[in-house]
Amino acid sequence: MSFFLFLMSTTMAVPAFAQDAPPEQQNVETDSPADDSDIIVRGSRNLPGSVIGDIPPEKQIGAAEIRSYGVSSISDLLDELAPLTGSGRGSGGAPVVLLDGKRISGFTEIRDIPTEAIQRVEILPEEVALKYGYRADQKVVNVVLRRRFKATTLEAADRAATAGGRNTAQGDADLLSIRRGGRFNLHLKYQGSSALTEAERDINPLPSQFSTQGNIVGVRSDTNPQGEIDPALSAQFGSPVTVAGVPTGAASGIPSFGDFLATANRPTASDPRPYRTLLPSSSNFSANAVYARTIFGNVSATLNGELETSDSISTNGLPGVSLGLAAGNPFSPFATDVTLNRSLDAFSPLRQRNSTVSAHLGTTLNGAISTWQWSLTGTYDRSENRTITDTGVDTAAFQARLNAGDPTANPFGPLGLTEFGAGRANRAYATSNNLDVDALFTGSLFKLPAGAVATSIRVGAQSNDFSSRTYRADIVSPGQVSRDIVNGQINVDLPIANKSKDVLSALGKLSANVNFAADHLSDFGTLTTIGYGANWSPVEGVRVIVSHTDQDNAPTAQQLANPQIITPNVRVFDYLRGETTTVSIISGGNADLRANNSHVTKVGLTLNPFSKTDLTLTASYVKSRTDDPTASFPSASASLEAAFPGRFTRDATGALIRVDTRPINFARSERSELRWGINFSKSLKSKIQKEIEAFRAGTGPNPFEGLRRPGQDGDRGGRRGGDGAGGDRPDGGAPGTTADGGTPDGARPRFGGGRGSGGGFGGRGGGGGRGGGRLQFGIFHTWHFTDKVLVADNGPSLDLLNGDAIGSGGGQSRHEVQLQAGYTNNGAGLRLSGNYRSGTRVNGGTPAAPEPLAFSALTTLNVRLFADLGQRLELLKKHPWLRGTRITLSFDNVFDSRQRVTDVNGETPISYQPDYLDPLGRTVRLSIRKLF
Repeated sequence: MSFFLFLMSTTMAVPAFAQDAPPEQQNVETDSPADDSDIIVRGSRNLPGSVIGDIPPEKQIGAAEIRSYGVSSISDLLDELAPLTGSGRGSGGAPVVLLDGKRISGFTEIRDIPTEAIQRVEILPEEVALKYGYRADQKVVNVVLRRRFKATTLEAADRAATAGGRNTAQGDADLLSIRRGGRFNLHLKYQGSSALTEAERDINPLPSQFSTQGNIVGVRSDTNPQGEIDPALSAQFGSPVTVAGVPTGAASGIPSFGDFLATANRPTASDPRPYRTLLPSSSNFSANAVYARTIFGNVSATLNGELETSDSISTNGLPGVSLGLAAGNPFSPFATDVTLNRSLDAFSPLRQRNSTVSAHLGTTLNGAISTWQWSLTGTYDRSENRTITDTGVDTAAFQARLNAGDPTANPFGPLGLTEFGAGRANRAYATSNNLDVDALFTGSLFKLPAGAVATSIRVGAQSNDFSSRTYRADIVSPGQVSRDIVNGQINVDLPIANKSKDVLSALGKLSANVNFAADHLSDFGTLTTIGYGANWSPVEGVRVIVSHTDQDNAPTAQQLANPQIITPNVRVFDYLRGETTTVSIISGGNADLRANNSHVTKVGLTLNPFSKTDLTLTASYVKSRTDDPTASFPSASASLEAAFPGRFTRDATGALIRVDTRPINFARSERSELRWGINFSKSLKSKIQKEIEAFRAGTGPNPFEGLRRPGQDGDRGGRRGGDGAGGDRPDGGAPGTTADGGTPDGARPRFGGGRGSGGGFGGRGGGGGRGGGRLQFGIFHTWHFTDKVLVADNGPSLDLLNGDAIGSGGGQSRHEVQLQAGYTNNGAGLRLSGNYRSGTRVNGGTPAAPEPLAFSALTTLNVRLFADLGQRLELLKKHPWLRGTRITLSFDNVFDSRQRVTDVNGETPISYQPDYLDPLGRTVRLSIRKLF
């Protein structure tokens, strides 16, 4: 109940504040970089760079509001906008991203562009994706750039966990030039992270019969089901003895029967935590280059290339050996065969090394033929991956000495390379090559009384090749998937009512949409997509979108043919037995996967209730059903193990020892949810703006007096010569300009630039524009009504909202909330982001022996503080070199919150310890960014 009271009170407070607030002065957006004012536009399609069609943005973000987020690049900005760009239609992926209302070859084409180069960002519903040849399962983000901009950017950052143990350093260098319809961007990035081990966190190790000193265990058989070591030992001890620690003196001599009596049922233990990583060490380097220009007079062309390398190393504990000691072995005092379990600290921990090299080449052409627009995109991607997994040591030679009764082969003494050979590592290699060519044509077929019938036609072809090879002992397992695809899509928008054209005026504005797509895959045949919907705006500020889609999807080449990798010593929770166990995990592809078919219905509502207030309310209800959905293999439970018995391997005692996690097809899944929220934004008057107003009124000095421009000598105020690539301006506003882009004395602002400072359509690096502030708040609530999975035909049905789970993280939370708030003014900013998800439960075990788990609710809060020193004029006057400098201090998971998982006794299973669920916890990140 408290959750709903909090949610409703927060929701009602913002509209009330928006109504009580005095109306803002209407700002008019221009192409001048000095004018970063935000405008509230309900139908922005007439602005340069807008998307095609008649669907207005759900949210439009101007340059001032973008600056208030305090982020460095388009990629960072989209991360901040994630609550606004998420889709409930089942894709689970990132939004479709456009540039200036046009398609791009890939996100890498614009990913690294500094936010200072952005004029505005538009967020649009999934239906707009259809107009650009994409499927309607992702929202659309349209980024509109300034017409002129030039900057060199350097940024250094370091992130550390407050609990210690983990450090991530990052460096970025970026060069961007936008001029006369052309663009060049070069971005270099390096990031390195240190490993985090279990010893650096509050982890209780899993009890084990392996230790560096060693433990003796009995050999289980039909006549010895309990694994008793020796009946004589049990008789002297007074109860069955199944484990006995190796005495300390055994390393230098032969232990006696009495020595083991002292350690009966008292295994020795050693700390495995320093040898097991929670997070691997990793390094990543990427170089990304983009060149764009106009060719053939009116065709915009873009070429993009990227090279990326990544490496990581994780450790999975010390190698362990199980050595057989036959009765009569000189080092064994027992009358029966026994087994010695030891961890070998003379060897390095078992490592898994993963390295990837990937390359991307993309090109885009955009042009127009008469009233039709066209675009052509082409991409080539190649990736090479290598995974090497240590499996242990070779015990064959030493075991042969033990079997022969070699008196020099002391299994309790120091064991190293002279006793054991290095074991063979499992190796897995994968190479993928993807070629994609896509053409899109958009235009009007004919006109109806309510408007033009718009259509988009897309045709394309892809060629994918994925090969893998796994080496495990003497077994080689190859994999190969080659797939050629020819596809096409047509989308038609039919206007029905249009109040502005006096056609069915009572309905406002109404249009219908029909779309059809077909993909012919060489390995799966023809897959189709059929969709239809309506877009209705009965009155200004109200929009309703209804749509339905039936779509076929094939599994990816990676899901089919990824190399098989066996990772040892992985800790998982066995829902069936209610215990944590150490298993070997099999991962890779599954060549038997089937295509799936999804049916998605969506009803969306967008409200802009106040014409002069930037307040948006959105709500969308999504219901989906998917036949034969593809999923990673779930955790062990009684129902799942009954449906897929071959995926679980247990020993004679029933303990889980191996899990095959390669993907599978469920029979069916059903989901329904309601996502609703509000977003409010308001511009604030800054100190600079107030000083400018006082200067205009003749009651105060010129705030820019004494501020030197780059390139000036001493107190000379002349303009700097150059090529006009952009004006040199401080972040707080151009010297000699007002906060709204005009000059302090009211002179008319310049447009189009020139060979001086080039005030026109862009700016050189330091140009952050006005020093105005902003207040922003957004909250989004997702209410899951249904989330069910039918495991197999005639098999169990799992209700993920009511006690079932298909993963180790519990079931599906019924309620999820995302919160964002921000305040920025006078060059300083504060950003808050929070996430809440309600608790779940999992009914583990069997009906006869239930082992339920409770997963608590989780709330996390992130805080980011930043200072744009270039917007502090008094600071710039003393230290001009601070122009374009921003310092950011971030705290993720401020309260160090972690989910709590408990069993029926209120205890936390070992695999669900808080530091396993979130090894990092609270982190602090400091970054310094300089724009030249």
